[in-house]
Amino acid sequence: MEAASATDWLNNRIADFFYLLHVAITFFCALAWLGPYEWMWWGVFILYGATEILWLLRNNYCILTDLEGHFRGIPRPDSHLDQNFIRRLIQLIVGLDVQPENARKLTRVWGRIGWLVATARLFLL
Repeated sequence: MEAASATDWLNNRIADFFYLLHVAITFFCALAWLGPYEWMWWGVFILYGATEILWLLRNNYCILTDLEGHFRGIPRPDSHLDQNFIRRLIQLIVGLDVQPENARKLTRVWGRIGWLVATARLFLL
């Protein structure tokens, strides 16, 4: 019995790590393209670019959300819209319940604008 609770505790800490990593990457990609330093633009260029590629390869499922869910013992939802991390984050921060499709659109539009601005700042300016 004690070994199971220790494993549960460890799995939850690993899941917490993936959740916090997800939050950090999300806020970095959401805001760093506005920053004054080239390393910030490179970060957005690489991280958000990799995010789009992973969404494409994984049928719009987020690998970080999947990893968090795996360690928490939460099965993968049937639809990627039910997995929406951004929707949960908006709910947590502002208490607003956004429709899953609108959260997905917001994520894509904001991310792509940030990626385009970071890319322009790196290669055109």
